[in-house]
Amino acid sequence: MGNGQIITAILGLIFVLGLALITIALLKWLQNKGADLCLCKKIKKTNHINIIEQRRLDPRNSVVLLENDGNRYLLLVGADSSIIIDQTKVKGSAK
Repeated sequence: MGNGQIITAILGLIFVLGLALITIALLKWLQNKGADLCLCKKIKKTNHINIIEQRRLDPRNSVVLLENDGNRYLLLVGADSSIIIDQTKVKGSAK
């Protein structure tokens, strides 16, 4: 490989890295200006499952109270299956 090819390869690498940095800076600038781009949207984690309470019935089965998105679920969880026993809305939830 000659000196000309090495210099060309290094300059090409610098050019590509420069384009990548300019693109990232432009996307950050658009995000700060409030542009609604799908690439700039932050992922909102609103789907949380909270275990409110859990009780063992026997070595194989238990009852679990879960809360998710303003709903509470009472589950019977066994070794082979799970059954929703009750589902209620939580008072004061926005949904």
